[in-house]
Amino acid sequence: MSSPAVLPSKRFSRENYHHGDLQVALIDAAIELVRKTGPDHLSLRAVAEQVGVSPSAVYHYFPDKDALISGVGDKLFVDLATMQREALSKVPGKSAKAAKLRYRELGRTYFRWANNEPNLFRLMFGGFCKVQKKGEHVADEAFIMLTNCLDDLLATGVISIGMRKYGELLSWSAVQGASTLIVEGHLPEEVFEELLDGLEIAMGAGRK
Repeated sequence: MSSPAVLPSKRFSRENYHHGDLQVALIDAAIELVRKTGPDHLSLRAVAEQVGVSPSAVYHYFPDKDALISGVGDKLFVDLATMQREALSKVPGKSAKAAKLRYRELGRTYFRWANNEPNLFRLMFGGFCKVQKKGEHVADEAFIMLTNCLDDLLATGVISIGMRKYGELLSWSAVQGASTLIVEGHLPEEVFEELLDGLEIAMGAGRK
């Protein structure tokens, strides 16, 4: 009778991980795969091979590819929000100038992340992650930060109350659209600052 095959040392069974560690490792591995090869090539089998576990171990946490993408998307949105929160913390103050700088830095950080991580950006906004229904984004930290920045612009008299109700839609659409066009090579990077200038003028923020 032949002796059982010995698995390479880089492979692990699910039992080798502490509770929750494998789920984190799978998400991290999926992010690295998307970063290198793009969202189209992500698969449960590829992630299992990357981590060194059997596909059945992946199915324990993610029953299908959509579930894995959802987990990856949640992590990426948290990472983006963390970057934006750190950027805003560097612009203290309650003046109109500080409010405008925070609003602008929020957009800059969004674009910087997209431009530095194009494949992850494509996963988040290229139709791979499930789009939230109307009203569901209110609990998203990045969206809350945008709302807070707009409220500060209103409170300091930078934008009018009439413009305030369009703030989230106009800001997100403009920044998202410009980021996508630049990431996909349709516009040069330097036009993003021009986009922020135009957005401020359109909202009335350029007058203060």
